[in-house]
Amino acid sequence: MSSRKSAARRLVSRAVVTEQLLTVAGANREVLREAPKERGKQVAMGAVLLSTAGLAVVSASYALHLALHLWWPVAIAGGLVWGLVILNLDRWLVVSSPRLRSKAGTLAMATPRVLLAVLIGAVVSTPLTLAVFSAEIDTEVRVMAAEEEDAFTRQLAEDSRYAQLPALREQIAALEADIADGVTPADVNADPAVLALQEELADTRARFEEAEQAYQAERDGTGGSGVRGDGPETEAKRIVRDRLEREVIELAQRLEDLKVEVREQLEAEEVQKTADQRTELDRLEALVAGTQEARDAEVAAHEEAVGTSDGILARLTALGRLGEDNPTLATAHWLLFAFMTAIECLPIIFKTMLALSPPSLYERLLALEEEKVEERVRLRMQAEYEEAEVLARSALAAAEARAARTLEAESRATGMVLDAQLDVTRHGVQRWRDEQLAGAVRVNGTDLVKRS
Repeated sequence: MSSRKSAARRLVSRAVVTEQLLTVAGANREVLREAPKERGKQVAMGAVLLSTAGLAVVSASYALHLALHLWWPVAIAGGLVWGLVILNLDRWLVVSSPRLRSKAGTLAMATPRVLLAVLIGAVVSTPLTLAVFSAEIDTEVRVMAAEEEDAFTRQLAEDSRYAQLPALREQIAALEADIADGVTPADVNADPAVLALQEELADTRARFEEAEQAYQAERDGTGGSGVRGDGPETEAKRIVRDRLEREVIELAQRLEDLKVEVREQLEAEEVQKTADQRTELDRLEALVAGTQEARDAEVAAHEEAVGTSDGILARLTALGRLGEDNPTLATAHWLLFAFMTAIECLPIIFKTMLALSPPSLYERLLALEEEKVEERVRLRMQAEYEEAEVLARSALAAAEARAARTLEAESRATGMVLDAQLDVTRHGVQRWRDEQLAGAVRVNGTDLVKRS
């Protein structure tokens, strides 16, 4: 008993699937009742349409996940919508393909539909082709990303906008150090007056040292006159030495006084100098910050582009590069692409081949059914026309009868009006006559009285 129930369920399920496939194929069930052997062809056509739609679902899901990085359930939902669209397009292409009297006309009508099917097939098969060669494409995409990274690094290094950043930062560091140090002994020593006095002091000190050496040599007899002890020569050299010593002391004192004066002057100028340096520092810092921000933005944009550089366009480019280096892979790619495109075009190609072959029993019965429908419509339209014509004639006759009755009634009414007017006129004339006669009698009576 259970086996019979299971068998019955399978039959019901098979019947439901068959009916759904017939709906997808757009088959005429009334015609199929007259040609049951054609039922299998229509079921097969529905299965082919569903198969191509299934490939479209897989292709679109993979493309959405690859291009937009969607979560797989969301990508599959989008793929299902795309598959439904492809199913409707393929179904319309199959159902709307006509069979004309001549093969040339049939082929001419089918050509645009075949071209549209080829275009749809190319769109659908492209992601599938990328999925098949995904391993090789991933490797090439990484190579392309590395090349782009190297090119971007060289571009940044050669960009004049960013090449000045190190020098600007050095200027900022120097300005900050100068502002922090204030007036230093080096600044004082760099003053031209101080430098000139230092040179004079050094020259005087050198001459003093030479005079000291000459005095000592003259005194101990190792130089000069060669006579040891104090003598006129020794005294003369001592006088020169003492004079130079006083000059050295005087110049040293003058140098210290000058340094104090210069320092005070530099410290007085330091306020304005510091303000100018801070203004320049702010300008340089703003320039460096703006340049660095632009550089960081460019680097971030590049990193984002590199992060999303595994899209469909990049993978197609990688596949093209692989084909240039590997003819075998290029041949396999185009063969696979053509095969998948042909699968997507299979329904319309199959329908076109059927349209070019002798009509089958289903097509002949379908043509007869269409002729019957056309004849029924024509007869119904003719009957409606005849009925409308009869109604028009009846309405015309009724209108004519109503017009005749209206005319007769109007004639009677006119006669009655005329009779009434004639009677009124007659009565008026009679009354006028009577009035005239009565007046004449009164006049005659008066005359008779007067005469008598």
